[in-house]
Amino acid sequence: MELQAIEVARSAAESSGPLLFNATLIAQIIHFAILLVFLRLVVWKPLINAIDKRREKIGSDITAAEKDRSAAENLRAELNAELAKGKEEAQAIIQRATKSAEEEANQIVESAKTEATRIKENAMQDIQMEREKAVAELKNEVAGLSILVANKVVSEKITDDVQDDLVKKFIDDAGKLPC
Repeated sequence: MELQAIEVARSAAESSGPLLFNATLIAQIIHFAILLVFLRLVVWKPLINAIDKRREKIGSDITAAEKDRSAAENLRAELNAELAKGKEEAQAIIQRATKSAEEEANQIVESAKTEATRIKENAMQDIQMEREKAVAELKNEVAGLSILVANKVVSEKITDDVQDDLVKKFIDDAGKLPC
C-alpha cells in the first residue's frame, strides 16, 4: 500500500511538471504568511517589549551601580581624608604633649637648680656665721688666755687702760691670723 502511494505521488509529480502548482503548496504559503502575521502581532511586540524592558533595567542597574561606585569612592575619599586628619591631630597632640613634657622637665630642672643655689647660699651663710662665731669665741678665749699669761708673766700690776689696749691689740692681731 505504501508502495502504491509512492507511485501515485511520483506519477502526479511527473505529470504536473515544474511550473504546475498544486493546492498544497499555495495553502502552505498562505499558512506561512498567516503564521508570520500572527507571530508579528502576538509574539514580536511582547518579545521586543520584554527585550526593551530588560535593556532599560540593565541600563538602570548599570547607572545605579555607577552611582553606588562613585558614592563608595566619595565615601572612601572622605574616610581617607578623615583618617589623614585624625593622624595629623594625633601627631599634633603628641607634639604638644612632648613640648609640654620638655617644658615641665626644664621647669623642674630650673627649680632644682634654684633650690640647690638657695641651699648652697644658706649653707655658705651658715658657714660664715659659724666662722664668725668661732672667731669671736676664739678672740674671747685668746683674750682671756692672754690676760692670764700676761698676769703670770708680768708680776707687777697693769692698769686697766693698759690691759684694755693690750687685749684690743692682741685681738686685732688674732683676727688677722688665717683661720
